[in-house]
Amino acid sequence: MLFIFFYSPHQKQTPATHPTHPPPQPPPANLFGGGPRRGGPTPSTTSKHPLAAVRRYEILDAPTDGQFDTIAATAAAVCGTPIATVSIVDADRVWFAAVKGLDGVAQVGTEPGLCASAFCAEGPYVVNDAVTDPRTLDHPLVRGELGLRFYAAAPIVTADGHHLGTVTAIDAMPRELSEVQATVLGYLADQVAQHLELRLATIKAVRAERQLRDDAEQRAAAAAELAAQIRAAAAVQATTPHPEHCQLGGTAGCTAPAELKIADSWGDSAWGCTTHVEEAIINVRSVFIANEELGGLAAYLNR
Repeated sequence: MLFIFFYSPHQKQTPATHPTHPPPQPPPANLFGGGPRRGGPTPSTTSKHPLAAVRRYEILDAPTDGQFDTIAATAAAVCGTPIATVSIVDADRVWFAAVKGLDGVAQVGTEPGLCASAFCAEGPYVVNDAVTDPRTLDHPLVRGELGLRFYAAAPIVTADGHHLGTVTAIDAMPRELSEVQATVLGYLADQVAQHLELRLATIKAVRAERQLRDDAEQRAAAAAELAAQIRAAAAVQATTPHPEHCQLGGTAGCTAPAELKIADSWGDSAWGCTTHVEEAIINVRSVFIANEELGGLAAYLNR
C-alpha cells in the first residue's frame, strides 16, 4: 500500500527539541584591572591543610631576622608605593613577617577582600581603587584611618601547592599595576617560598642532629649503667668456682679470664670475660647476669 503525504506551508510545525546549554560565560577580566580574576580564591583561611602548612614552617610570631625586609622594600620600590608587606595568613589574622612603611603594625584581621582573599588567588590580585571596588568597599583598612586605595599582591605558594600568604604593595592613592610590576611581585613571592623551604630544611636538620645527640647520650648512659652492673656482679662472683677462661668466644675461643656468669631464659649459662658478657647482654635480649637469688628452681625440685 502506498501512502502519499502533502506538505502545507500553512501547517504548524513542531520545533525540534534540543538540549539546552547555559549561555557562554564572559572571559575573565584583565588581571591588572577590576572585576573577577582567573583562579579566584578557593582555599579557606580556616581550611586545615593550608594552616597545617603554615604551622610546618614555624614562621608565625618568629622573631624577625631581617631576611624578608629586603623583599618588602623591593616590592615597595618596584610598585612605587610607600607600604609593602610580606604577609602570612593564619586562621584569624594576617601576620606580617616583614613590613615597609607601617611602623608598629604586626598583624591585621582576615576580613575578605584584601590579604585573606589575595593569598589564595592563583596569580596577581589587584585592587586599583578600593573605594570603588565592590570587593573592598567595606574593608576596615579602606574605611579606617589607613584609607587604603591601592592594593596589589602575589601569593606565596609552597612547592606542594599550599598558599601561605602574600607579598603586597599598598598605597593610599589609586594606582595601576603594570605587567612588569606584577611579574616582579610574583618573583618576590617565589623568593619568600624558597626562604621558607630553606627554613624548614634547617629546622629538620637541627631536630635530627638533636635527636642523634639525645640517642647517643642515652646509649652512653645505658652503657655506663651496664658497665657498673658488670663490675659489681664480677666482684660478687669472684669467689664462686668458675672456669679459667671465657666461654663466650665462639669458635675462635677467648683466652681472657672468666669473670662473670650469664644466663638466658631457657636456663643456659656460661662464664665470660667482661667484654664478651657486655656484648652478649646488648645483642641477645633474653641474656642476663646470673644471680644466686634467681636459682631457686633447683632447690624447689630437690625439696
